Amino acid sequence: MEEEAKPIRQPQRRLNPHLQEMVRTEVLKLLQVGIIYPISDCPWVSPTQVVPKKSGITVVQNEKGEEIATRLTSGWRVCIDYRKLNVVTRKDHFPFPFIDQVLERVSGHPFYCFLDGYLGYFQIEIDVEDQEKTTFTCLFGTYAYRRMPFGLCNAPTTFQRCMLSIFSDMVERIMEVFMDDITIYGGTFEECLVNLEAVLKRCIEKDLVLNWEKCHFIVRQGIVLGHIIFEKGIEVDKAKVELIAKLPSSTTVEGVRQFLGHAGFYRRFIQYFSKLSRPLYELLAKDAKFVWDERCQKSFDQLKQFLTTAPIVRAPNWQLPFEVMCDASDFAIGAVLGQREDGKPYVIYYASKTLNEAQRNYTTIEKELLAVVFALDKLRAYLVGSFIIVFTDHSALKYLLTKQDAKARLIRWILLLQEFDLQIRDKKGVENVVVPSEWKVQDKKHFFAKIHAYYWEEPFLFKYCADQIIRKCVPEEEQQAILSHCHENACEGYFASQKTVMKGIDFMGPFPMSFGNSYILVGVDYVSKWVEAIPCKHNDHRVVLKFLKENIFSRFGVPKAIISDGGTHFCNKPFETLLTKYGVKHKVATPYHPQTSGKVELANKEIKNILMKVVITSRKDWSIKLHD
Repeated sequence: MEEEAKPIRQPQRRLNPHLQEMVRTEVLKLLQVGIIYPISDCPWVSPTQVVPKKSGITVVQNEKGEEIATRLTSGWRVCIDYRKLNVVTRKDHFPFPFIDQVLERVSGHPFYCFLDGYLGYFQIEIDVEDQEKTTFTCLFGTYAYRRMPFGLCNAPTTFQRCMLSIFSDMVERIMEVFMDDITIYGGTFEECLVNLEAVLKRCIEKDLVLNWEKCHFIVRQGIVLGHIIFEKGIEVDKAKVELIAKLPSSTTVEGVRQFLGHAGFYRRFIQYFSKLSRPLYELLAKDAKFVWDERCQKSFDQLKQFLTTAPIVRAPNWQLPFEVMCDASDFAIGAVLGQREDGKPYVIYYASKTLNEAQRNYTTIEKELLAVVFALDKLRAYLVGSFIIVFTDHSALKYLLTKQDAKARLIRWILLLQEFDLQIRDKKGVENVVVPSEWKVQDKKHFFAKIHAYYWEEPFLFKYCADQIIRKCVPEEEQQAILSHCHENACEGYFASQKTVMKGIDFMGPFPMSFGNSYILVGVDYVSKWVEAIPCKHNDHRVVLKFLKENIFSRFGVPKAIISDGGTHFCNKPFETLLTKYGVKHKVATPYHPQTSGKVELANKEIKNILMKVVITSRKDWSIKLHD
């Protein structure tokens, strides 16, 4: 228990006669086999609860004749509500094995035996001192458990720890164990029998009881953790997939979330799951309006189709090199991990990811490299320490890794790739099997969508830009003449678009009075570093407005943004009105963080240092020296 945890005693809950009879039957059964015993005056008491016993999902018709998804209820389950006890229980963080690694270790064998524990939790005894903490109350009295019940937060980890301790010398050698599911395998019929005998002897030694009705001996395939495993590899559970395929279109967010949960369980079998499921995930976004449109229906149908036609994936052969095939489109990246045996390729893992808004703006080569980085990061557990051949359809990518003056983002990616022993090979897009033709079709659709922003008005082509300005498109044969006219004429000049992109302003002072002035208003251009400074009597918004109109806008043009601190001389209605009039964005620096407006702060420091050297002793002439 947690330190200073106080006992929690809860009252019993009301039940109708039908449920009371079910509780009575369950209590008598547990009393008869000695799993529980009566107890009185216990400080720890939890209530009894009866809940529906659900098993899987199915499709039924409602009153309107519409097909809807629902869960099958095969009866009722008597359980104890230990939630408040769990809150004050110190958690056991014993690790569970990764499901995909368990599947890869047990697959690829010709013979299997599947064993199942009988009432697994009840086979573990509870320490006598802790039995009173499991006390529960019902209409027929209060009882405590001698053996571990369901509902305790540490029950799963405790059970897994016990099973691994029992079979510690056999796990990963002749068998795998996940909770009460035991999978035994062998390369031959005789080997599988020998391994089965060893496991059964251990069960007898440790008094581990099995449920013979759920055991299967010497079979070619079986279901492990929701997947079919056999000699050729790993496959989806056809029974589960058939139920998913029968599901009707969802009409609620909860229905979409439930469907994506079922489909996502098998995402390693679906080549581009992220791209296919994107319209459905958009429905789950916060504050998103639920509209089931054609895109959602297409995504829903495609996911069901790919689940019903999911391929067989195989476990990796650690003696062979890995092949990673990557590709990228305008909106998604994809990767396939595979190997070759006797010259024939086979799939180990599918991975995909949709790009966010920033990543969609990457150049083509950056997207290709991002696909490689994503693949190596996602599949790192497979690839570290092994030789890797990376196939991509962008030939320039292999030369980018040797570039010395790449941008910071590419350098970070290149450093990440240096951890792996890899070789990059070029593969034409038409030969790359990772991203199907549908992705390429979507790229074409994206291209055609851009065309709608253009229109022809004889004899010119115009574009309606994102900033709602219509611009004329310059023909290629006229571009050189226009550039020469703008750059080469004596009275012409081209000022970069970023010339006045941002300016910073700030007040300095108060200083000793100098000809009626006590403050200095400073403006700095963030590109050219040009400084404008004027002495002023007050530090109010009227001085700021006059400074911007006479010293900034009229001389240097209107910037896109102005950075200032949060003082009232900058954050006020007249100031915002002026900026709105000229289309200038106001950015307020973070309080107590001068780096946000660092160029202004640096200019203030330099002005102060210069004035200290040139003013007289009384420092009353600083306003005159400021203009010098």
